[in-house]
Amino acid sequence: MVGIVLIRLLMTGLALMAPTAAAESMSPETIRKVARLELARSIRAFAAGSLANGECLVRRGQLSQQQAEQATAIALKEMAISAAVLENPQVRKAADLLGTELTDSCDLSSLDDETARQLVQDEL
Repeated sequence: MVGIVLIRLLMTGLALMAPTAAAESMSPETIRKVARLELARSIRAFAAGSLANGECLVRRGQLSQQQAEQATAIALKEMAISAAVLENPQVRKAADLLGTELTDSCDLSSLDDETARQLVQDEL
């Protein structure tokens, strides 16, 4: 359940990095800069999803706050993401936005991929 939410957010974030026709006319430096920005956004989206999911599980009484924090830290570490990203105000705000959309089982099945992507992209 946790993995579905997080991987879905990561994949929708990575989809932003897919090559486009416009990329052919950009310089290599510009392409690298855009890729870095989109990767950073994808990382923040993954962190926001992890945080929102953990907070939801705590609210539902399925995890303690400590367990949720540990699970989030592990999920980030497995993706080679520093837990420091959780202190980013954009990540916190996106997690709050996602939290309002999570179902009773703490997943995003109520949203299609495009809506979920747009929700976090606007904030991140």
